[in-house]
Amino acid sequence: MEKGVRKMYDPKKGKYTEEENTHIIEAINKGSAVGKRDRDLLKQISLDLNRGYAGIMSHVRKLRAENPNRFIHTDGDPTTFRLNSWDEEEENLVIDTVNRSLKEGKSLSTAIAELESKLSRTQGAIYQRIYTLRRKNPEKFSFIPEQRPRKRRQLQDWQLNRATIQKAHPSFEEALILKTFEDRYGLSTPATKDQLVRLMRQYGCTRVSIALLTLEEDKNFPNIVADFLSSRLQHRHFL
Repeated sequence: MEKGVRKMYDPKKGKYTEEENTHIIEAINKGSAVGKRDRDLLKQISLDLNRGYAGIMSHVRKLRAENPNRFIHTDGDPTTFRLNSWDEEEENLVIDTVNRSLKEGKSLSTAIAELESKLSRTQGAIYQRIYTLRRKNPEKFSFIPEQRPRKRRQLQDWQLNRATIQKAHPSFEEALILKTFEDRYGLSTPATKDQLVRLMRQYGCTRVSIALLTLEEDKNFPNIVADFLSSRLQHRHFL
């Protein structure tokens, strides 16, 4: 049981060995011969080799592209869905089927369903291939759907109007720190109180309290006081 748990949560990573490649190819060929779906085969291979499902799926695509002769193709078997790359014959069949179906007034989904049984591929894979072919070779398609106009996003009033800054109402702890500030430096203006409350909510009451109580220990504090005194004298704000 513990071994199974380790496999589930600690899959192997890194380069695949030749033994693993052989196991993958043989497992897929044997499973395809008896009509098993590729996705079920990949899940079993993932457990056998202790590797992630997504990694196995990607590696199988690579193996099919590099070694197509080592895989048994199951064209025409509707119970098996292939993962190998598309060849020119398949792409031509896709184009012809889509053109014929749309010319007959049928929907694209009808053409995809027909191709699903002929190509033994999933509807999602076929739709993606149609989209790719339309983008790469639009001249081969008789009917190209018009691009839908993009609707402008309707914004609500609250999204258009910036929120106004509400006056900060201090909590009990914040009120105590405000009182400490005023005991040390005199009565505060409403703007100063709001600024102190926002600082407390940004940095926390504890940090603001410590900074306030140790403010006079800061080496820059006398310079700030001297600058304030100079400004006050220049503006003739005498006591």
